[in-house]
Amino acid sequence: MSAKKRIFKEDILDAGIRVIQKRGAEALTVRNIAGELGCSTQPIYSEFQNSEALKEALLPYAKEKYLRFSYTNYKAFALAFLEFAKTQKELFKFLYLRRRADGENLPEDVNYASTIALLSKNLEMTEAQAKEMHRWMQYYCYTQGVMLATDYRDLSLQETDKELTELFCIMLRHYKAVKSEEELAFWLEKARHLIL
Repeated sequence: MSAKKRIFKEDILDAGIRVIQKRGAEALTVRNIAGELGCSTQPIYSEFQNSEALKEALLPYAKEKYLRFSYTNYKAFALAFLEFAKTQKELFKFLYLRRRADGENLPEDVNYASTIALLSKNLEMTEAQAKEMHRWMQYYCYTQGVMLATDYRDLSLQETDKELTELFCIMLRHYKAVKSEEELAFWLEKARHLIL
């Protein structure tokens, strides 16, 4: 009679995340994951051919688990991402501060399609405009995230909120050709309550 399987793929991926959180991405080895699980390396190699396959599976798993947001407020997406960078520093570094494969683009945003749809509909912009505006917001957030994750900068929630509002006002003035404070207030209110 064969032994009943007690360690599953998701258990291994969760253990991999815990190793990164505790000791950083450089500690992500099959042996350390086995130690986290309290088992031999055999169950891990049963699920993953090698450590590279494990790391490749861990990237989308961690993004889905930690970076899938269901907000309808545009700023809330950015605040959640920056809070992740501040509170999950080692995991943020694993996802975003790593050598990229040739031809690999910017980190995939698991919220991208819904974010673009929200911006396009509620801010009455073309999809191309929404993508361009969001790309600039991503650049800002990735930059701030790197500074938070590497302890280069420490922002309070209030400081982050203020900076995001200032940046968003600049973007709205540009992309919506805003000419007055009343017009800006109108578009800010629409952005606060994005509805899909």
